[in-house]
Amino acid sequence: MDRWAVFDVDGTLLPNTSMEKMFILYLIKKNFLPAENILYYFLRVLLLSIHENIIEAFKNNKYYLKNLPIEKIEPLGKKFTRTNILPKISKIGLKKIEKYRNNGFNILIMSGSPDFLVQSLEHFIQYHALIATELEKRGNYFTGRVKGLHPYGKRKSILIKKFSHIWKISLPDSIVFANHHSDADHMELFGQAVVVNPTKKLIPIAKKYHWPIEWWR
Repeated sequence: MDRWAVFDVDGTLLPNTSMEKMFILYLIKKNFLPAENILYYFLRVLLLSIHENIIEAFKNNKYYLKNLPIEKIEPLGKKFTRTNILPKISKIGLKKIEKYRNNGFNILIMSGSPDFLVQSLEHFIQYHALIATELEKRGNYFTGRVKGLHPYGKRKSILIKKFSHIWKISLPDSIVFANHHSDADHMELFGQAVVVNPTKKLIPIAKKYHWPIEWWR
């Protein structure tokens, strides 16, 4: 079993925002997002909010991509990541990644953003493994639905437990960095946990478990 250092992207390596939120605003600004897709998105929020809380309805919702061509959106997303995301990645976070890599840890990146966005970080961050949102595709188009589990909240714990066997992660010997109170469940799985740029609800949880708090910019 190996030691791993697990880094959340949205709000942690990328302070104060998420890759997906920035990408949606970028698509709207550049007129790449049809009006009907925005309508699909908010109708889906209303539908999901009947059975889930409003945060889940927004997070677990990729209907803004419904019927958009993969061959256009994926290259656009990768270009967007290089030009708009990479300059905003925390320098402190990058130094942490380098430190743990040099100390023999494998690097795992986690994000609820679409996988084609997060994959563009690979050459910049040089991670060993990735957990992100896999999107359902039909032919050459996105359906707007998620394939498999969307990595958010308790689902991150399920995914970590699943991949810990596949990637031979020694959880007691590994460390995780995350920022949101919804991350507390999977943070408890690790021998070490560090809270970064915490939400207000995560601060008392961090104090309860004696997790150190850091501020990355």
